[in-house]
Amino acid sequence: MSALDELTELVPPPDDPPPPPEWGQPLPSDYRALVERYGPGTIAGLAILTPGHPNRYVDLDRQTGEQRATLKEGDIAPAYEPDALIPWGIDESGNVVWWLTTGEPDAWPVIANEARGDEWQRFDGGAVAFLVALLDGSASSDFLVVEGDDFEPFEN
Repeated sequence: MSALDELTELVPPPDDPPPPPEWGQPLPSDYRALVERYGPGTIAGLAILTPGHPNRYVDLDRQTGEQRATLKEGDIAPAYEPDALIPWGIDESGNVVWWLTTGEPDAWPVIANEARGDEWQRFDGGAVAFLVALLDGSASSDFLVVEGDDFEPFEN
């Protein structure tokens, strides 16, 4: 069973998701399949950033620059070079989930950072496997707020 199949058992997707976005840049295939299956929205409280979304707070392209600038301007030195990170999720507390863009997109590890602290967490797997691991309890985080079994689509 694929990680996406596991996720759909844990968090049912909508019956009729909207058409996929214009991708514009290379992104991991599991993330693309996630967005194509669910559409823009939150999964268990984690807002999934989507390229070109009309809401600037969930537009992956806009948030990449804004979140990198936040890391660069912050009081706490980031654990990773901000320009090597692309954000793909933000939880309700403002904690950010990134890819560390080393190598080919399907090999990018997931990195999460605490919004108001210095904690960083690395997961050597894709976005979908990370979500599944958090939701099924095989991975945990001291700061991320990802829980439940609901998907809520974004309004434009």
